[in-house]
Amino acid sequence: MSFKIPPFLIKKIFPPKKAVSTVDTTGDGKADSIQIKALNVMAPFTVPENIDLGDFDINDFDLSEYAEILLDGDPMDISKENINFNVIRDRFKIYHKGDGYTLDELFGGKAAGKIIAMGDTLTILLKLDEKEMNKFITEGSHTLTIEAENIPTLEISFELSKKNMNIKFDPNNT
Repeated sequence: MSFKIPPFLIKKIFPPKKAVSTVDTTGDGKADSIQIKALNVMAPFTVPENIDLGDFDINDFDLSEYAEILLDGDPMDISKENINFNVIRDRFKIYHKGDGYTLDELFGGKAAGKIIAMGDTLTILLKLDEKEMNKFITEGSHTLTIEAENIPTLEISFELSKKNMNIKFDPNNT
């Protein structure tokens, strides 16, 4: 059973012209990452001390068995054969008020006790290689859709323009 998250709520969490940017994290003048900002519009929450996933093994996980991700209606290959989770561990970070955390740091408790207040922004930074950046991100309007059986469909509409493409990453603006 799948249902869609109401578009008005998605627009509040991910404002279309502000939520997604391509950023330069190395200072070489080339965008190397996608930055996604999400506004907490629901309620304050505290990052738990221990994030226990039970017997879950990320190295044996195949996201394509549970979800489909589409960019502008085109499926992205998220199969276990195409995604190396060791690489994701190095390329994926979540920022809050200037503090950045890798997945291992989050699961290891480094952010434990941090309060994400209503109105705070969480920033996801996903570092991509040049081929991936050129393949998926171009100037104009886009839609990122995440579909899964057990969670509501998430559809994020965003627009990339000169104002939010290839900007210098600033961890203090997260």
